[in-house]
Amino acid sequence: MTTTALERVKSVFRREQPSDRVPIFELIIDPKTINGIMPGATYEDLVEALDIDCVVSPTPSRMYGKEIIGYNGDFPIFKTEWGETRETTRESVAIPIDHPIKTHADWERYQIPDPEKPGRLDELKALVKRFKGKRAIGANIHDSLNYPEYLFGLESLMMNLILEPDWVKEVIEACNKHTTRLAELVVEAGADFVVLSDDFGGKSGPLMSVKHFVEFFLPGLEEVAHAAKQKGANVAKHSDGNITSLLPYFIEAGIEAFHPSDPSAGMDIVKIKQEFGDRLAVFGGIDTGDPLSNWPVDQLVAEVRKRIRELAPGGGWAISSSNTVHSSVKPENYHALVMATRTYGNYANLDNPINLDIEMSIGKIPIKNVDAVISPSPL
Repeated sequence: MTTTALERVKSVFRREQPSDRVPIFELIIDPKTINGIMPGATYEDLVEALDIDCVVSPTPSRMYGKEIIGYNGDFPIFKTEWGETRETTRESVAIPIDHPIKTHADWERYQIPDPEKPGRLDELKALVKRFKGKRAIGANIHDSLNYPEYLFGLESLMMNLILEPDWVKEVIEACNKHTTRLAELVVEAGADFVVLSDDFGGKSGPLMSVKHFVEFFLPGLEEVAHAAKQKGANVAKHSDGNITSLLPYFIEAGIEAFHPSDPSAGMDIVKIKQEFGDRLAVFGGIDTGDPLSNWPVDQLVAEVRKRIRELAPGGGWAISSSNTVHSSVKPENYHALVMATRTYGNYANLDNPINLDIEMSIGKIPIKNVDAVISPSPL
């Protein structure tokens, strides 16, 4: 019986070992990398061609309308439906440069966007139409931090946790109502899992104290996770930075998988799995820094094999980059990650979980308009 991509991914969420191989997850793949592997292709085309197990809707900001109000060179500056001003860059996510809530009067006049606005979920629905039953479909949505950050800006939000705590709680709770309803809607639209993608950490630790996280942000995280699970979806949490101290609270909130254990912030995915793997699946493992961006293919393949040895036994792991596949990732290296996982990440049986002795020979990708050859020497 053939194991489907959805079954593989569901096994990981249950912290179990898939019946055939390690599943492949990626939160975002930059168009430059896609085009380098498969010229002229869409994200969806690449997922299908490379047989990636998960397909995920775009960054949550894409669900909201925007109005171009100027340009910085060739890059548009626009105002979002939330009233935030952003500047487009070469990367997939635009940079916020101004925010709508600066005073209590601003908040009194403010109207949070309607989560049920027609067209809000069009990109997710297109993925569902193309991939339902064939891939594990993920909805990339916010949780309890980013919408308040849209409104205040991060610095002002963090300051007001201390200066204006009651006001901040009022704003966060109002945003949480939007988020919770959106979580229900994406599952109703066909998402198999949700990724709650707000970044709670920096390189030195969480953006706020654990006390403030528990007081201000944990309740909303729990609400949105519960809403998605009540509708039948699994729930993963993405966060950059070193948020090891928050992981027990993520688990408390009902999070089932964590992505990506940021190595640039000192997090070690192997140690995370060892410490939390009985309660939390892990997604990640391949550093988007030098390994994916600069290493030669043979060295990258060796790193994939190393991670398979360390993380695959027992299941509860999906391989992915350590953040997202940004524009500096070498196309041949991301291609090699996928193909090496398919070659070396096969579970032989429970007693000998991973067969690492097979020969590897990666040839042409069997898709139209592609002539990308990756043939690393067997390791």
